[in-house]
Amino acid sequence: MRFQERGWQGRFPIEEVYEHIEGEKIGVYILTKGQNIVNYVGRSDTDIRDRFHKSRYEGEDYGYYWFKYTTSVRNAFLLECKIYHKYQPSDNTNHPQVPNGTYWRCPQKDCEWGKF
Repeated sequence: MRFQERGWQGRFPIEEVYEHIEGEKIGVYILTKGQNIVNYVGRSDTDIRDRFHKSRYEGEDYGYYWFKYTTSVRNAFLLECKIYHKYQPSDNTNHPQVPNGTYWRCPQKDCEWGKF
């Protein structure tokens, strides 16, 4: 499924990280291999630019990205879950992790991570 969401910044070439993403901000990012297909979704609860770099080099052949800052760690987690379930990224092998020290649940209906 092609990525089509409002309020995101991008589509930027993978090399243009420092031109667009600020450090020490909470947010969610999407990596694609070129066809606007979501191949990976990730988030950072502290520094989106730093986490983006780690994800970029863990994968392969990513060409472009989008990102979105959020106002809280909880909002970042919920947004990452939404994108994960809606687009089912091929390079995400696990469901988004609940932030340490929280007991939040995934908002997606029928998700195993949403059950108590």
